[in-house]
Amino acid sequence: YTTLFRSSEKRTNPGSKIKVNGILKEVPLPAKDGGKLTRYDLMIDANYVEPIEEDFLEINITQEEEDEIKSLASDKKVYEKLISSLAPTIYGHDKIKEALILQSFGGIRKKRKKGSATRGDIHILLIGDPGAGKSQLLKRTSEIAPKARYVSGKGASGAGLTATVVKDEFIRGYALEAGALVLANRGICCIDELDKMTKEDRSAMHEALEQQTVTISKANIQATLRCETTVLAAANPKFGRFDPYEVLAKQIELESTLINRFDLIFPIRDLPDEQKDGKLAAFILKLHQDSTEIKTEISNELLRKYFAYARQKIKPILTDAAVLAIKDYYVKMRGSGSDDGGVKAIPITARQLEALVRLSEASAKVRLADKVTKNDAQRAIDLVHYALSQIGLDPETGQFDIDRISSGVTASERGNIVLVKEIINELEVKSGKTISIEEVLVECSSKGIKEDKVLEVIEKLKRSGDIYEPKKGFISKI
Repeated sequence: YTTLFRSSEKRTNPGSKIKVNGILKEVPLPAKDGGKLTRYDLMIDANYVEPIEEDFLEINITQEEEDEIKSLASDKKVYEKLISSLAPTIYGHDKIKEALILQSFGGIRKKRKKGSATRGDIHILLIGDPGAGKSQLLKRTSEIAPKARYVSGKGASGAGLTATVVKDEFIRGYALEAGALVLANRGICCIDELDKMTKEDRSAMHEALEQQTVTISKANIQATLRCETTVLAAANPKFGRFDPYEVLAKQIELESTLINRFDLIFPIRDLPDEQKDGKLAAFILKLHQDSTEIKTEISNELLRKYFAYARQKIKPILTDAAVLAIKDYYVKMRGSGSDDGGVKAIPITARQLEALVRLSEASAKVRLADKVTKNDAQRAIDLVHYALSQIGLDPETGQFDIDRISSGVTASERGNIVLVKEIINELEVKSGKTISIEEVLVECSSKGIKEDKVLEVIEKLKRSGDIYEPKKGFISKI
């Protein structure tokens, strides 16, 4: 009985497609005074439930299609073909399209004997100027993925994404209802306009993105729902468009803990460029001129089955050469942080190391290979490096700094904060509790920190509650 129950629970998770055999009946709704209402509810007196399609594992692939997939995988230009077939109506963005292809294949979820699991899903965040084609990329991915859901920020709440408990009149109790991330279990969930969601609703996603479960404790219902879902999200910068001279994290109103959970973050900038604009305009106008369906090298149906086949059958293992390539890149990057002002920049963290592994596995899956080669690792390294160089470069030092992405305070800024704090401490010993801002500026200029930077740091320290201004032009430590 227990085995039967477990297999049925596994087969009929929220979001699965099922076939119910039974008799449709009308049930009169009970009134509050004990009588019956004239309104009726429908119910099925079921005697058999058959799961049809839980996820990509249930997609039927014929022998001919399998042969077609295998011949495609052995093609030397398979990556180019997949990239050109992903979103043929969007011009350029080849690196992003390559990342989305690898995301659709996914890495490998590893379960340890002790019960802990490492996620295999690759989460991607696209941040870009309006009209850059982010929503179209999301829509297209949701069309070709084997199991996908598309939600948009303003119309999505925390409960709508994860799970909620609702009062059910019919069963006269509480019922658990799954949200989009749970319904897309073992598939892809595309979340558009992530920045338009409220902070409380976004915080519901933290557990779903990293632990890949959704835990709910409401109205005497304690449940843990599976949420092995890949997330592709899109957001706009804070003021609508990118300011190229400002730190990226300051322009996205997303929590650093949430940004951190994305393996790849791509900024999509819309900068005027005569040559590029000419090609883009010609491409879009040609689409409008010829309204017939665009022929892609790989059809939608075959693409979907290709993704499903690779996820079902292929479990590549890392080779020593791939491990060495990833390790060398990680160690080299860790050692490349700038060390000015006594605060060392952290160019890359262990989260990116795991992202490199997942992307390498996905790259091997494209070729339906059983081993992850050095070339696969290099493809992953190129993608991560491209994403980091777009958003993780500190213009002051010219070095990579992961904090530019995750916390918005760069290492050089942190160095300035440390120096200014030290100067304030020294001046307090010299001239007492109340310190003149003028004195601080003089001391800082002798240490080579510009006036505007010092004023910025003082403003930051005031906001964080480290110092206050008892009278104009003077500061005191709290």
